[in-house]
Amino acid sequence: MNETFRSKRAAERPPQVEYKTVKYRPAQEHLLRRLGEALVVQWDALPDDLQDLLIDQAAVVQDREEAPHATGDIESFIRTVKVAAIAKSAPASAGEAEPTPK
Repeated sequence: MNETFRSKRAAERPPQVEYKTVKYRPAQEHLLRRLGEALVVQWDALPDDLQDLLIDQAAVVQDREEAPHATGDIESFIRTVKVAAIAKSAPASAGEAEPTPK
């Protein structure tokens, strides 16, 4: 989505919970996890109203597995897991191989 379109949509209405879910292939699940982890790492930088919206949105999206997903469960998770987030070494530059996990 280009920036101009995104800005125009944002001006039309504030973000709100959408009763939608994301459809993806099993091979893409690692990308979804990376986006989720990136969000957790940046959580404290987000405005409180956006945090609330994202928690509410997370409670309504579907998952491949049935698991607890009430807003309270999600909020408890985000409030506790972010404390355990650790710094990761800088990503390898273009052309360099990433370190092999031990």
